[in-house]
Amino acid sequence: MSQKPVDEKHFFQIQAGAEGRLNGHRFEEIVTNELNHIDFMCDDMVVECTGPNMYYGNPAKALIRHISQDKGKGIEKYKAYWLGGIATSGKGAAILNEAGAKITGSKSDILLEVDYDDGTKETVGVSVKSCSNNAQMALTTASAFCEMLRENDIFVSSEAETGLKMFCGEEGYRPKDGYIPQDITNIPFDRKARPERWYWEELSDSVKQEWDNIFSVNQIKITMMLLQCARNYKTDCYKPEYIIHECVRHIDIDECTVAVMSVEELAIYSKMFDSFGVKKQQIRKGSYKGIDLEYHQYPYFGFVQFQPIGNRQNFSELQFNLKSKYYNKFKEYSNIQCQTNKK
Repeated sequence: MSQKPVDEKHFFQIQAGAEGRLNGHRFEEIVTNELNHIDFMCDDMVVECTGPNMYYGNPAKALIRHISQDKGKGIEKYKAYWLGGIATSGKGAAILNEAGAKITGSKSDILLEVDYDDGTKETVGVSVKSCSNNAQMALTTASAFCEMLRENDIFVSSEAETGLKMFCGEEGYRPKDGYIPQDITNIPFDRKARPERWYWEELSDSVKQEWDNIFSVNQIKITMMLLQCARNYKTDCYKPEYIIHECVRHIDIDECTVAVMSVEELAIYSKMFDSFGVKKQQIRKGSYKGIDLEYHQYPYFGFVQFQPIGNRQNFSELQFNLKSKYYNKFKEYSNIQCQTNKK
């Protein structure tokens, strides 16, 4: 992807993306350092549990406590490694995968080598989120996403893949390319929408129904895949098992509010929150604001929203984002008793 700005607006888009990544990497690195400086024998390991999966205090202590409780066994010792900056900035720990190859990118931002009190050992991956508004889960092309589904035994027809390419605005499948789908019953005669992409409501009924079925039947599985799998990280063999999300920008690391959950917990909460559906809204920004006054459809499933990314360097790629402050919804679905314990 090109990072050379073509105009002032594009320059600020690139700058905003870079700053966002740097902020995320700073939090990942801070948590990793905190993890490696916890003294189990001397440190007060208490963190305040403020709700299901929600903690106030030191995020490293919250993470270790949640993993120990989720596993149902004590943690004797561990070593933490920061992997989050490897793919984007070349910074992070030099870790080899199980085949002896150097990891050049990972969905796990932190890797923990853990020794439990029952004598077992385990390598645990952790995904770190620090964006309080629409945290990104994955960014991929339509074809790569469809291939990921097929690799995980989820059938996707060529017609459904073509429909997703139309929705993303891939070259050759755009209205301005002259590409017209076979079923044009959903396309307005006096279409004023942008020529770079087709909208969801303009796809054929059969394509929309297939994607409805795919997400409805496989919602938990797909949610976990998006959090754990990346086809471009060829040497990665450490899928994240847990997520730690900074909910509010912290000033003091010991006064930090975080949500901690397993990937499976998040996927289950998301399914309980909502199934697959579409929301309608008008264009709120960009060149077609005030010109295209139609309400267009945007698909989602549970906490997950997905749509083509708006920036120029990734224009035709599909982004999957977590709903803003999704973790505040956990209390509506959880029967977990919130307790504060001390090791």
